[in-house]
Amino acid sequence: MKLIGIDIGTSSVKAVRVRADDGVSVEAAVSKPYAADGAPTRDATLWARLAEEALTELSTGEAICAIGFTGQMHAMVALDGDGALAAPVKLWLDMDGAPDLDAFVAAYPGSFAQETGNIPLPDFTLAKWLWARRRDPGLSGKVSGLYCAKDYVRASLDPSAPFVVDRNEATGMQVFDPFADCWHDGLLERAGLPRAALPALVPATERAGAWHGIPMVVGVGDQAAAARAIGALVPGVASLSLGTSGVLSIPLKKAALPSKWDGAFHLFPTGFDDDYQVIGTVPAFGATLRWLQTLFGRSMAELDAAAISRPAGSGRALFVPYLAGAGAPHPDHGLAAALSGLTVDTDLPAIVRAVYDGMAQELAAITEEAAAIGAPTQTIVLSGGATHLPGLVATLTAFLPCECRLIDAAEASAVGAALAALDCIAPENHRALSSTAAPRARTLTIRDDWRQAREAALSGGHFHQKD
Repeated sequence: MKLIGIDIGTSSVKAVRVRADDGVSVEAAVSKPYAADGAPTRDATLWARLAEEALTELSTGEAICAIGFTGQMHAMVALDGDGALAAPVKLWLDMDGAPDLDAFVAAYPGSFAQETGNIPLPDFTLAKWLWARRRDPGLSGKVSGLYCAKDYVRASLDPSAPFVVDRNEATGMQVFDPFADCWHDGLLERAGLPRAALPALVPATERAGAWHGIPMVVGVGDQAAAARAIGALVPGVASLSLGTSGVLSIPLKKAALPSKWDGAFHLFPTGFDDDYQVIGTVPAFGATLRWLQTLFGRSMAELDAAAISRPAGSGRALFVPYLAGAGAPHPDHGLAAALSGLTVDTDLPAIVRAVYDGMAQELAAITEEAAAIGAPTQTIVLSGGATHLPGLVATLTAFLPCECRLIDAAEASAVGAALAALDCIAPENHRALSSTAAPRARTLTIRDDWRQAREAALSGGHFHQKD
């Protein structure tokens, strides 16, 4: 059978066609950027138009059994009763609702972390809703439906599709209680968000509409989809996605959840089962690589080659990787990056080496802190666009405190969406065909000299440690 997975990403729409027989393999893939420079768009109709183009390209002349969806989380598309925008479209990276969220939290009598699984964050949907409502006090009476990116596109492809959302995406709205498994009425009332404007909760594998007669399946957010694709929804196996952000997703069994969850790490139901994902992030991972290219006027291939010429953990230069603030488990959007320890001998390779080391050390610290709260990792599977940089991959392998494996799956989230569709039409294959990518994953060899240099630098207090 053949299926399509579609990813409504931050910078592009990506889609894959997979064949599921004795195993799962990617037959074809398309990517449709919103802009030539990779910039995001807040034109939701463009998401839908490019999604339709991608589906048409991948389905023409093919017998497609189902289509699964994934996409960037925390986007807000608020529609009125006529299907028109009731408020400006907001993306996860729009932080202008931070003051509104701060004021809301200051007056809220409960505990966000214990009621929503996460501390209040401006990149989640609630902050965007509060911002829009301040700008338009009458918004509560206008809004008819609040959509995330992937579900808006699905509804655009089939206007008669049911108004539903999976629990993974619902948690990202920050008005859902993932422990009680329901929308949080107290938060909704205080936020002025009508319950009727929120979708019904369904499993990720639920059928929800059709496109040209092909069943469409709800799916999950991009990180949970990527974890599904690479087999990282089982204890001990984590997903490290290297894209716009560096996102480390670690599975956590429901029974292992700490009794007093503090919300420092992001916590999301996987959407595929009853368990959770613990997520830590380096928000500006991709932006840092672009910053290096702009700074030096060199390609990433040239910069990566320069980094390879210096051992990991060597040199005096130190980079603190907060160009867009710090992410979970110590989120602080107000933090700034720093490049220190420079001398007259500091050259381009030394700076690139410092940047690579700083980002790798941050991810290593996240891994170790997750283990301390009951989410240990034995294997990390690397995926995403930045995995084509051998120097960066070797640096991560030297720093991360566990076995690292690499897959050639920049489209892992889209593959995970296709697997959600497979789970819908052939649920008996969920475990047998658990991954398209994991069987092709290769274990990375650790460079002993780099690991030793890193450990020496760490013991000498070279690397920045967050409080």
